[in-house]
Amino acid sequence: MKRYIIPSVIAVVFIAFGVWWFSPAQVVKRRCNSLLSALTMDAGSGNVSRQAGAFSLNALLSEEVKLETPTISEANGTFERAELESAHSWLSGAAKETRFELQDFRSVTVNGDRATVELTLTGLVVLPTYRPVDGTYDVTFQWANQKDGWRLTSATWTEILKQ
Repeated sequence: MKRYIIPSVIAVVFIAFGVWWFSPAQVVKRRCNSLLSALTMDAGSGNVSRQAGAFSLNALLSEEVKLETPTISEANGTFERAELESAHSWLSGAAKETRFELQDFRSVTVNGDRATVELTLTGLVVLPTYRPVDGTYDVTFQWANQKDGWRLTSATWTEILKQ
């Protein structure tokens, strides 16, 4: 009897971890981290490694994505996935560096096949002549669980003003 206790406890721990790991909220959090990673391009990194981020981006975006930002007027609107991939390709060649670092998940709400993630991040986009993104932002991502997984449908961000 005693020899079954340890394997049973281990099995319960693994099952509990699996339930937590594959829960929709955790999956969406990992998708957010993957998105921020795909958008980050280190200074001095080669164009090939930067372009590889487009492949990751493709798996994260819905057919159409709505963007809302007060900092880059050209980035507002609803865009097809191909347009966003093209913009990422341009950014890969033009940017000296991009960095998006998650600071905090403020809330994750999953309602069936829809999820809303509110988070805070620090962002930096360094272009040759200016920095269109440089600061801390409150971000809201809307995700939809489609036939091939969770995909981003909307992103809204506002800059947190320094006091």
